[in-house]
Formats: sequence, C-alpha cells, structure tokens
Amino acid sequence: FLMNPLHAELLACLAGVRMVASMGLSRVILETDATLVKAVVEGDEYRLSAWGGIITQLRLLLMSEFSSFSICVCPRLCNSVADALAAYGSYALSDDHVMWDDVPLFVEGLVASDSAVANE
Repeated sequence: FLMNPLHAELLACLAGVRMVASMGLSRVILETDATLVKAVVEGDEYRLSAWGGIITQLRLLLMSEFSSFSICVCPRLCNSVADALAAYGSYALSDDHVMWDDVPLFVEGLVASDSAVANE
C-alpha cells in the first residue's frame, strides 16, 4: 500500500525508468512535478528512510543502465498529461495492467495543451 504521495511518485519513477531501460535507450531525462523527488534521488538525506530502498534502486538503475541521465522539475501546469494518467491509473485495480495500442484520445488533447503552455 502507498504511504504518501512521495511514495507513489518514487514508485512511478522507478517503474518508468525500468520501462525505458528495457527499451534499450542510453539517455534519459526524468521529469517530475515533485521537487522532493528530485531532492531525494540526488541527495543522501533519505537513504535510511522508509523509501530508502526505492531511492537506491532508482539511483542504481539510472547509473547502471544509462550513459547519461538527468532529473528535471517540470511545473505542474505543464504536466497535465502525467496528472491525468495518474488519475486514470488510480482507478485501476492493483493487479490490473493497463496497456494501449494507440494513444488514448484524452491524452492527445492534453499533450497539445501542455505543448501550448510550454511554448508561451
């Protein structure tokens, strides 16, 4: 079960980085709207916390699987796609795996909106 939003963000980052690693990509930019995620992954203050194991797994995966990586904080205003997908996923059962053959229509509109906001 999830302890708090930071726990959920870290698990989502770890799952995303694992997926990208399985695709064989060599460079990755991890974008998050949670400044605390960037801080805990880049710092050492939380290594003995309840999330220390997840943080260590994420760091090791980033360092071992990619020739280059960075973690960037993206304003929530430019992150509506991630928020919508997280909300959609929160309604799935814990054993469900959601996969699409094409980009869902609700995501296409959000991507266009995020792009417009980012270019202002």
